[in-house]
Amino acid sequence: MTLHADVGSNGLGSITEMAPSGSVWSHATQIAAGRFNAATFVTDLMVRWSDGELSLYTNVGAGTLGQEYKLKDPNSAWKDATLLTAGQYSGNQKWDLMVRWTSGALNNYVGTTTAGLGSEQPVHGPNKTWTHSVVMTTGNYTGDSLTNDLVIRWSDGETTMYRDTRTNSLGTEHMLVPPA
Repeated sequence: MTLHADVGSNGLGSITEMAPSGSVWSHATQIAAGRFNAATFVTDLMVRWSDGELSLYTNVGAGTLGQEYKLKDPNSAWKDATLLTAGQYSGNQKWDLMVRWTSGALNNYVGTTTAGLGSEQPVHGPNKTWTHSVVMTTGNYTGDSLTNDLVIRWSDGETTMYRDTRTNSLGTEHMLVPPA
């Protein structure tokens, strides 16, 4: 696992090895960066492991994985969490965890911290269309100054942004890239 510092228009930036090949990190199936504990910067990592365990690493930086907090013990339910992203869907300084499940359901965990997952807020239930979402990330691309614009790449290549996504509802849908 590597960290690319200061990614920007000049490239990927300097590279720091965070964990060697063959380490326990080969069992990390989903990783999402967020601000679950940090006051100012996005320095936390949410990790879903192959056995269904969910961990939060705080104060991650070049050469350090910070402090690990186990949010969920290994379990079969969280093996079905297929995509993770983090954002300010509730509008708070501390971020929420958005999870897309194998069924296509989308849930937001509001107020997730080192103490545990926040309250579960369904965005929508099982949905066949959403089983075709293959990449999910969040950014601050609109004028509301919140990291709550959900971006989805679908299996057909289409990329969609849901502007100003909230605690339990998707934002306004905008196609960024049409299907291939």
